[in-house]
Order: sequence, then C-alpha cells, then structure tokens
Amino acid sequence: MRPIPDTWLRRVPELGGVEEGLPPIRVPLTGNVGTSTRLRALIDTRPLQRLRGVRQLGLASVVYPGATHTRFEHSLGTYELARRLLLNLLPRRGAEFLDPEACATFLCAALLHDVGHYPFSHTLEDLPPDPEGRIRIQRHDARARSIILQDEGVVAVLRDAWGLDPERVAAVIDEEHPPDDAMGRRLAEMLAGALNPDRLDYLQRDSNHVGVPYGRVIDSERLLQAVDFTEDGSALAVTPKGVSAVETIIFASYLMYREVYWHHTVRAAQAMLKRAAADAMRLGGLTQEEWIDLDDAQALSRLAEAPVASTRELVARLSAPGRQLYRRVADATLAEIESGKLPRSVGELLAQALDAGYWEQQALAEDTARALRAAGVDLPDHGLLFDVAGRGKELFFEVPVLDRFGGRVAGTTADPSISLVAPNLSRNFDRQAKRVQLLAPAERLEDVRRALGIR
Repeated sequence: MRPIPDTWLRRVPELGGVEEGLPPIRVPLTGNVGTSTRLRALIDTRPLQRLRGVRQLGLASVVYPGATHTRFEHSLGTYELARRLLLNLLPRRGAEFLDPEACATFLCAALLHDVGHYPFSHTLEDLPPDPEGRIRIQRHDARARSIILQDEGVVAVLRDAWGLDPERVAAVIDEEHPPDDAMGRRLAEMLAGALNPDRLDYLQRDSNHVGVPYGRVIDSERLLQAVDFTEDGSALAVTPKGVSAVETIIFASYLMYREVYWHHTVRAAQAMLKRAAADAMRLGGLTQEEWIDLDDAQALSRLAEAPVASTRELVARLSAPGRQLYRRVADATLAEIESGKLPRSVGELLAQALDAGYWEQQALAEDTARALRAAGVDLPDHGLLFDVAGRGKELFFEVPVLDRFGGRVAGTTADPSISLVAPNLSRNFDRQAKRVQLLAPAERLEDVRRALGIR
C-alpha cells in the first residue's frame, strides 16, 4: 500500500488528527474526535447544533432509559468513522482515486448527513402524503440538501473555510439525486452504500446506549482493514478476510431491528406520536413548515397545544408519568398470519392492515373503532391504531467480495458458498422480524379483545 504524501495531507489536515492547539471532542464509544478550526466552524452552525435536541432513537427511551443520545453525537461518530475509512482506502488506491477535494467533501457530507432529520428522527418522516395534500414530508436526505444550500452559515463555512461547493456536498448526501460523475458517485457509495460509516456508527452507538450487546459484536476495525473498491470503482467491497466482519454487521442489524428498533412498546409510542402529528397537520393545528426547525422538546410542546382534541390526548398520554401508552390488542408476523392459526376475524384484520398503506390503515382502524363503539365499547375514533414494523425495509446483505489476487469480484455475501449467514438472516428478517400490531388504550384493552373474540 502506498503512503499518503505529507504535502497531500496538508490539503486535508483533518485526516492527520487534531490541529495543533485545538483539543479533540470526546464522544462516547468513538473516543477522541480530532478537530480543526474549519471543522469546528462547521460543527458550530445552527443546523448541526439543532441536532443536540433530536434524539437518535426518537421515543425509544420509553423502553430503554439510556436511549437519550442525540443525532449530534451520532454525526460526530459518523464523521470520525468516515475519516478512518479514508485512511484505510487511500493507501490502497492512492490520491488519484480520491483526490483531496473529494476527501474533504466526503468528511463534510458525513458530518452533515443528518441535518435534515425532523424531530423524533424517523417517526414523522414515515408519514406518507395524505389524500388532502396537507402532508408532504421530504426524506431527511433530500431535506438535508435544502438546508445545506439555503443556510447562510453552512454555505459560508463550506465555501470560505473548506473551499468546497455546497451543491457537491449536498449531492453526496441526497440519495435520490447523487452526483453524476464517477468521483461523486464513489463518494455517495461510501456514504450510503452497504458498508458505510453511518451504519457502522449507529449500530454500535445505539447498542451501547440502549444497553444490549448486539452492536458490540461488530468488528469494525477488521472491516476497515479489509474494505476496498471493486475493480471498476463503482462499489465498496471486502477482501475474503472481511467477510466475517460483514456478517457481524448483518447479524447486529437483524437483532437491533428485531429487539430494539421494532420493540412493540417503542412502536406503540411511535404510532401514537405519528397519529397525533398527522391529526394536527390534517386538521389545521400545525403546518408542515413548522416542523422543520424544531427539536424534540419544542415539537412535543407545540403538539400539546394543538387545537385538535385527538392530538392533545395522545401527547398527554405520551408525556404522562407512568407511560399511559397504547398496548397490543393483537399482533403477528407475516409467517404467523400465513399459518392460519390466528382467530379468523383477527387474522383477517391484521392481514388487511399489513397490505394497506398508512392512510388506509387509519381508515380501517377508525371503521373498526366505530363498529366496536356500536357494540358498546367506549372507544374514540383514534382509540385503535395499526402499526406495521418493517414496511419497505430490507436487511442489506449483498456485499461484493474480492478474490485473493487480482482484486476482481469473486462473488457476494448473498452467495451461500461465501456466507450462509447473510441470505438466511435476510429470509428470516422478512418472515419473522417484520410484524403488524393492533393497539388500544390500556384501560380499554380487555373490552376490545372480548369484542373481537380474542381470549
């Protein structure tokens, strides 16, 4: 491997560590994150500082008290892993493959990749456009592009301190509109491909704060030592020695989604918040534009004052001591629904919700609530909620594996002859981890179950 010339490193001083006279920023798990004057200027911009008030895992703290870490902390961790990725790639490929401007762009994109997140992270982003056209929430990466190009502080720091084009940085982040040149596509692949610093950081960081061991099995050091680009430079790959490290990421992803991100109580809280926000926006209490610059606490306070009864009631439950959350009336995985072992009425209801879009699910829940109310169950229209965990989510597993000699692709981790873990976990993920649940207020749970014929 070729060393990185000192003259080249001087053009991207962040790769060398801490700038003389500047202390590092100490981040849990990652350790010391070295800084430079221009890096600190970017960190101090308003969009990044807002992330101090946006929790990485939204409402997961209702189940896991330690899950109070923020998108700001995660952004610093992602930046540091991006720096380490570059330090491992550059000696293999040389400065011609990733020039100094590309490396600086990648570091800034890694730091800024989450500035487009709404309050409560992904919870509100999952709301699709409503039939009335009042809700049009962008993907957070598309929103990040708008912020990077419109925030005067970010634009000034990128142009004046880093000498970078903000449009270039934004394009690397925006997955639906990536750069159209080979170098730019390479940067986008590094930031959002299968082996990216974002995923490496959040799996380990979330596991550490939540208090579970799953993310701790990831062998990130070995992965970074084994990572390289495919021969055509289009995708990140690993050498044969890195296959086991990729498997640790896949295994950690599977367990974190199944046991943490999609924990039934976490999902119940998210479903309540999503319905509260949807009602507020659809019924005129809150416009979409009012969400953009809020953090979690500000957003919850705004919802609590919304002139919509259902919104106020749901937020009051979320904020009340002792967690007055909705609870499971019934739930099932795809495999359980297909087995035919559920009571017919419940199985059909869950299957119908599983196949429906978000707004169709809400209509189905309201129709069911009205039917139960007619049968004597004291239940408002928003008293039943459906939640589907895993819609549209795939467990990544196909990573190119290079041969031992020429650096050409010998196969991928989807091939059972290379990895038995990846394809088997992917199949199980679809049938066992993804699930649908019907939720109701705890004080009405038994009444609802009896009315639906659930013992």
